[in-house]
Amino acid sequence: MFCLVGLGIWDEKDISVRGVEACRKADEIYAELYTAAWGGSLEELGRMIGKKVVPLDRAKVEEESEKLIKKAKDRNVVLLIPGDPLVATTHVHLVSEAREKGVACEVVHSSSILTVIGRTGLQLYKFGRVVSIPTPQKNYSPESFFDGIKKNQESGLHTLLLLDWNMDTEKAMQVLAEIEKKRKVKVLKGRKVVLCSRLGSKDERIVYGKFEKLAKTKLPPPAVMIVPGKLHFTEKEFLERL
Repeated sequence: MFCLVGLGIWDEKDISVRGVEACRKADEIYAELYTAAWGGSLEELGRMIGKKVVPLDRAKVEEESEKLIKKAKDRNVVLLIPGDPLVATTHVHLVSEAREKGVACEVVHSSSILTVIGRTGLQLYKFGRVVSIPTPQKNYSPESFFDGIKKNQESGLHTLLLLDWNMDTEKAMQVLAEIEKKRKVKVLKGRKVVLCSRLGSKDERIVYGKFEKLAKTKLPPPAVMIVPGKLHFTEKEFLERL
């Protein structure tokens, strides 16, 4: 059996009872912590479930997934994943690969950034395409996320921007401002945005205000940014109270 278990939005306390039960039945337990930032401790999690948890890097999961699934043919193998297991396409491919090889597969879902943003008061069904802002590097500065914001705005939809795992909100605002200036378009200037940091933790921060006024607001990662679309009056009231 190959089982993908969601760790939840922040730390080891967010794993579900079903997830703990799956781990206690497992012969081998692995964890990948590169697709999303996680604020927990694998050692503490190991003590909770009474078994050792082995961390895997990106190469072990993506390039050697066949070995992982092969083990699951005659052993109970659990792969722990921050948030919900099927938010990242990497893990959807793992499920497909397991099924193709005739390996029984189970998914234990959990809370993720796609649900916890409800803390902002914005209605989840009014979000459009989710986009990511990678850290700009030499010879690598994609701007497709900017087009995603613009397209969602045209439809009156909210945009959730997932910031790179080590990117704070000030850096994200800087990247967006530079693209807007370069393209000479008005997508964010004058608009109100929502900045969220470490959602689900004791240090959670949610800030709402005009893009220009929040430009120097440095909230630590893991962080996300939301560009609201057309607001219902209940959404507006909730945001103003922030």
